Amino acid sequence: MNTLLAPQRVSGIPDTQRLTSRSPRPSLPDRIALRIGLRLLIWSTRTPRLAQDREEHSRSYRNQVARAARERDYSREALLAPRL
Repeated sequence: MNTLLAPQRVSGIPDTQRLTSRSPRPSLPDRIALRIGLRLLIWSTRTPRLAQDREEHSRSYRNQVARAARERDYSREALLAPRL
């Protein structure tokens, strides 16, 4: 921007366009509406667990159950093993 062509103020003080009628903070209903809107946006973009492929979901569940059984068996063997 060419500053020589821009409108100049005689006083040299920049003209800030302040709105005198605005409050420093949004009103309480506006803030509540903004929070609700943000929560709805976050909630709507989540990926539900059951939206995955059914086979992938069942495979991960079987793996989780099998891992828990292996850990339980290992703990049982470790507790029942004779100590030397």
